[in-house]
Amino acid sequence: MNNTQTIEYNKTTKQITLNSYTDGFLEDSIDITDKVMTLALEKLYDEYGLDLGDELYITKREELKTAKFELKN
Repeated sequence: MNNTQTIEYNKTTKQITLNSYTDGFLEDSIDITDKVMTLALEKLYDEYGLDLGDELYITKREELKTAKFELKN
């Protein structure tokens, strides 16, 4: 039995999901969009030393090539 976990972004549904596969078949999918976005924003705030009320401008420069990452134990 081959178990795999992935984090995937679906551009159609706009969701980031944690997925579990067994032998290539999807067994479970959990929407983690809010949690991931909150963690990513907190990291950006920390990286740039931002305080409450500070603004951060983001410019998209290129399309991401990968919307799926496999998690390895």
